[in-house]
Amino acid sequence: MKRITLWLAVSITTFTLGVTATVLYVSRSVSNNAPPPTIKHEVPVASACFPGLSRTVDSLDTPSYFPRGAFYPTHENEKFIMEWYTKHLKAMGEPSLLAQPDSPSESYRFLWLRSFHHPVAVRVWASCDGHFINVKQTDGQGGYEPGRVITDKTHQLTDAEWDHFISLLDRSCYWQLQTEIDDSGFDGARWILEGVREGRYHVVDRWTPEGGDFREVCLYLLKLSNMPIDLSGKDIY
Repeated sequence: MKRITLWLAVSITTFTLGVTATVLYVSRSVSNNAPPPTIKHEVPVASACFPGLSRTVDSLDTPSYFPRGAFYPTHENEKFIMEWYTKHLKAMGEPSLLAQPDSPSESYRFLWLRSFHHPVAVRVWASCDGHFINVKQTDGQGGYEPGRVITDKTHQLTDAEWDHFISLLDRSCYWQLQTEIDDSGFDGARWILEGVREGRYHVVDRWTPEGGDFREVCLYLLKLSNMPIDLSGKDIY
């Protein structure tokens, strides 16, 4: 009888140790194979500050390329500058971003008028067929007469090129920038960037910007244009 009791005690102890060891092994295995906890990172969403100071195209008085009051409160004050910019765009055969019935959903144009260099216009747009860029140049001078067209080229942009342009536009908070800062001098250049997005229009005009995000946006458009321009040289002003 004592032998049976002893055998039962040993058996129960052995079974108990075996179950305990199995539970510990399974628990450790599950712990080792469990995926690490998910860490959520807050990714900042870039914003173009849209719609910002833009206005709906339908609400604008659009006699030509620029709406009245775009640069100055009264038409009399801005008449000279609107006629100046308009004659260069007309000489290039450029369309108005405001008066295109089948206009793309998003388009931008950089008009670069350097006093003593050829006028340049770089236009980019998005369409159902992709992203595109057109560059035009005349043989005149930005501060004087436009001359005739000597460059008119169009090519497709890659998605990466378009996305980088938009990221630069976002960084500058383009849609929140005031249209005109009257700090012009006798010689220099006008940097005019128009934008149309979702039926809204905005224009920013600067005189020879020496730095800043707005300048970088315009320089990138010049880079995309493949124009033979030294972007770090004396021709950039």
